[in-house]
Amino acid sequence: MTHTQTTGRPTTPAPSFLLAGEEKPCWYAARPGVRFCDPGEAERLLRSSRAAAGLGHFRAARVLLHGGRPHQVALWCVELRNHARTAAWATAFGALRSEALLHLGDLPAAEYEATTARDSGGHHHGMLGPWSTALLAESLIEQGRHEEAAARLGGPSDGTALCDLPPLRAHGRLLLALGRPGDALAVFARIARLARHTTGLLPHLPWRSDMAEALLQLDRREQAHELLTEELASPGPGPRERGVALRLLSATEAPERRLPTLSRAAVELRRSDDRIELTRVLSDFARTLDTLGEPSIGEAFRRRAAGLLSA
Repeated sequence: MTHTQTTGRPTTPAPSFLLAGEEKPCWYAARPGVRFCDPGEAERLLRSSRAAAGLGHFRAARVLLHGGRPHQVALWCVELRNHARTAAWATAFGALRSEALLHLGDLPAAEYEATTARDSGGHHHGMLGPWSTALLAESLIEQGRHEEAAARLGGPSDGTALCDLPPLRAHGRLLLALGRPGDALAVFARIARLARHTTGLLPHLPWRSDMAEALLQLDRREQAHELLTEELASPGPGPRERGVALRLLSATEAPERRLPTLSRAAVELRRSDDRIELTRVLSDFARTLDTLGEPSIGEAFRRRAAGLLSA
């Protein structure tokens, strides 16, 4: 299999991990082995494979996404979906494309892909239905369509299966957007308890950052700072997760110390092509500069943030 922008087919045999296993697709298929692979190596492995797309290709694409390459993942998933070994894997690659588009801030496209994944059979595959529903809800939340997101999600699941984690996290994100940080914190605490016991299976879940965001809304800055410091010290976060954690960390600091932290956040988010989170960083720059008595510079950051949103 080759990338959509290349021609011809390679003669290199498919790497063994790309051929391994016929496991049913699920959102967390990111291990073993390939999770800590370099993103460039993951893409090379994708380019070298002529096998029908399945588990190994999904793992490699997850490596790219974790490594801050959502644009490449969005492109790859089109081809991987077209060459999927089963209909279930085609649905999984469509859902992963939606996740990549969410990272890119292309919310209408993310919504479309999540809806397509859900309607094309996600509800027939126990691991895929909740994930595609969660992705749809996340895209709606980011667009401010909270009632629609709530209707898609329903109430928070009481289940403890790994497939329950994406909709549970989306429910927590919805509660934050609705100004209910206490309820959101309880949801994120449930995720933390499950994630702590399943670290060998899951891609990185930024539950510490989620909890910290809820704590910040509750004005519990010291607890938020502790969680974010722990998040940044762990080996798991990719550039997107580090950027989000740094942005939130800046909110726990005195105004005169925030700008360097926000600068670090901006570097990480530019690496990961996350337009929405970068917009939030620029807005935080503007507010901080206003506080520091530099409103004219702050206004320049507001214009940059508005430009990103309209791009």
